[in-house]
Amino acid sequence: MNDKERDLAALRVAEAFELVLGDRWNPQENEHLKDTPARWVKMMQELTNGEQDEFKFTTFRNTLPKSEMVIMGPISYNSLCAHHVIPFFGEAYVAYIPGERIAGLSKLARTVKYFSKGLWTQEELTSEIAEFLHENLTPLGVAVMMRGEHMCMSLRGVKEPGAITTTTSLRGVFLNPPTGKNPKQEFFDVIK
Repeated sequence: MNDKERDLAALRVAEAFELVLGDRWNPQENEHLKDTPARWVKMMQELTNGEQDEFKFTTFRNTLPKSEMVIMGPISYNSLCAHHVIPFFGEAYVAYIPGERIAGLSKLARTVKYFSKGLWTQEELTSEIAEFLHENLTPLGVAVMMRGEHMCMSLRGVKEPGAITTTTSLRGVFLNPPTGKNPKQEFFDVIK
């Protein structure tokens, strides 16, 4: 889609926004509403592809003689529910045991924020982050845990504010630990 087509689509969405609100929509009576449809479209664009063009995952050669676990978190994130297009947000924890490559620490947080932009289920988002790190670092193992509050549960439906969903995705030695050492247990002990 080129820029002209994207602008036309954004205009149609803004018009549909006004139609859906119907009688509740009256920007002549409230100046705050005047540009709301256009602002809403811009917000949706930001929430679904905010940093996508700026993200580059770089790695470095691992020069350490042995590989110890690297854990980062909590990393704040926000995303949109694939079912209701309403926010969910929370904290992520990412761990990996390096093989031949290591990542700059900021790249772990950027990976979470990069993948969070869009429409997701929390389960799919957690798995996607783990798979990306597993493929791009080729580590001995990767662990990702995400905790999130879903506004589709807090504000509508069951209306249970404060309920937290926890998802995990494990790869390599976190999933199949070697005899003697249990990286999975170490990861969960550290992030408690």
